[in-house]
Formats: sequence, C-alpha cells, structure tokens
Amino acid sequence: MPPSNTPISSVQSLARALDLLEAFPRLGPEIGLSRIAAELGLSKATAYRLLSTLEERGYVERSPGSRDYRLGLRAFELGSYYHSQLEVRQMALPLMREMTAQTGEATFLCVREGDQAVCVERVDASAQMMVFALRVGGQQPLHCGAAPRALLAGLSDAEVRDYAERTGLPAFTEHTITHIDQLLEDVRCTRREGFVFSQDDMTRGIAAVGAPVYDHTGSVIASLSLSGLSNHYDTERVAVLGSLVARAGGRLSRQFGYRAPLPQP
Repeated sequence: MPPSNTPISSVQSLARALDLLEAFPRLGPEIGLSRIAAELGLSKATAYRLLSTLEERGYVERSPGSRDYRLGLRAFELGSYYHSQLEVRQMALPLMREMTAQTGEATFLCVREGDQAVCVERVDASAQMMVFALRVGGQQPLHCGAAPRALLAGLSDAEVRDYAERTGLPAFTEHTITHIDQLLEDVRCTRREGFVFSQDDMTRGIAAVGAPVYDHTGSVIASLSLSGLSNHYDTERVAVLGSLVARAGGRLSRQFGYRAPLPQP
C-alpha cells in the first residue's frame, strides 16, 4: 500500500469531529461545551475548535438564548438524504423483484451522487450476471449505462453540457458516448420515450434499458434498469423491455407524488 499523504493529526481531527457528531443522539438534543469535552475526553480548547469548524460548515449550531450546541441544518440534510434513499429502495424492491421474475433479467436501482450513478439496490436473475453487473455501492459515470443515463433526464440541457465539459466524457469502450451533441440527443430521447437503451458502452457484452423515477417536484430521484447479455437484446426485445421499465418507472414516480403526464413508449 502506498504511503498516505494525509497527516495523522488531520485523520485524528476528522475522527474526533465524527465522535462529536455521534454524541448528540446519545447525550441529548443540546449539549454544552464542558460536557462535550468531558464525554469525549478532550480539552475544552480542542472541543471548541472542533465545534467552531462544524458550526462554520453548518453541522452544528448554537441554541438561541444559550451557549449550548445542537445539530445544524447540514446534519439534517444528510439524514434526510439517507432517508430518501432508504425510502426509494423500500418502495422499489417489490417492483424490481416483479420485473426480474417477469423478464429473467437483473434489475437495478441507481441514484445520482455528483457526476456518478450509485447502485443502491439490485435483484439478480442468475449467477452469470454477478460477473458483469454493477454491484450495490458501485459507481458508474452518468454517461455510461442505461441506469446512469436515465438519471441525466432530470438535468437541463445546460446542465448536461456542463457535465460533459467537466468530465470530458471518457470512453470505456468504442461504444461509449463521447460527444456532447450525441449525449444531448440521447437525453432528449429518454425524456421523450421514457426509457434509454445502452449496449456495450461500459462493459462489452452487456446491454440494458433504463427509466427515470420522478418525485412530486418533477426531480429525477432515481432510475430503474433491466440488464442482460447483449446478444439477447434484439430490436423487438429492446422495445418490449423498454416499455416495461418505462411503465415501472412511471408507477414508482406516481408513488412519489409525480402527477405530470408520463411518456407512453
């Protein structure tokens, strides 16, 4: 393993800051400096420096009218984001199992994390797919694969251009989309048809169809996809599976309060 360039003191400070945040559920909604220092075995000066940094970043805040600290908005945002992912997974899983049972293909649920799509749930169709498919917790660039590209449907054209310029659209195979205009047309087609088809663009021999999942605000919060071996995906099967995954994405979107008209593939 190569030597780390991160000073030990920085790692220790990070660990102490996490210990401090984790103390709030245990010690109460509001905690004073002296108690925090005592509970964590820190000097008051060290505890104060940690709290000041966390306060600057919005993870803790001072309670009005007292000198105690409580969790800040940023901490609640992270918790809310985790809860939303958990809710999506819980609501999507029965539908994913149904799709895999109906098609014999693996089903994936992805969410966006910056410029990456992260797989948060999957239902396997066979042991063979374990070799090729994206694992839970695995990431792919947003321009590669059906589930990641379906997530791009929630971005404006300007945001898609920004993504392309920021990342450079690196190629992983000769089938990867590497030009901005091609990516924009792909995203517009996804919005219009309700699903996107990918083949051999991230991994040779793997094809997939994916569809976006919208919430009540019209934001894309996740994507569903079906994936299998490329030689099984002829034009007719792509149309059938594309229609199925688009309807599934629509059903899940309705559960999250999306009321606008959905594409009819």
